[in-house]
Amino acid sequence: MANINLLEDVAPASNELGAITEAAERVLGLEEEIRALENQLKDKGQTLKKLTEQELPDLMQELNVKDFTLTNGAKIGLVDIVSASIPSAGQINRAKGDVKEELLSRQKRCHNWIRKNYGEALIVSNIEVPFGKHEDKKCSEFKKQLRKDKVFYNESTGVHPQTLKAFIRECLGKGINVPVEDFRLYTGQKVQIRRP
Repeated sequence: MANINLLEDVAPASNELGAITEAAERVLGLEEEIRALENQLKDKGQTLKKLTEQELPDLMQELNVKDFTLTNGAKIGLVDIVSASIPSAGQINRAKGDVKEELLSRQKRCHNWIRKNYGEALIVSNIEVPFGKHEDKKCSEFKKQLRKDKVFYNESTGVHPQTLKAFIRECLGKGINVPVEDFRLYTGQKVQIRRP
């Protein structure tokens, strides 16, 4: 009869389980540490934004200072900022009920205003037509057949955010009245720092 030692077979497995447990606990610890650092980073970002877009510009305006240089050579100056947005097709598609209708309505008002103010070239239009397998020929002829075949399609229009910002800034510079609520328009000043 063979002599079997059960403890020898159990000990290596126990050591391996201990190593797995230790590695899993390190993973959990790192995840928690990363979450804490991300929260810290978010808080620091908000503090920096408040300093550069609110506190320092307010102080500089109060003292009538447009720019200055620190002793280390860093140049501090005020720059105008413009922020505007239009609901995107994705944002509208994700919304539900009244919110979806309001976003769609706001998007149409914004696009109409842009067209009326000679910015129609900024608007990018897309039509998305879902085709199934083996419908390549139908896809290539869809422009001609779209209405005739009653093919379901999604249409979206949009303006690139940077293009919108530049256009709104240009309109404001010309004294054109921009709908503040529709575009969620924000104008102000922020501190720009150029390091030596």
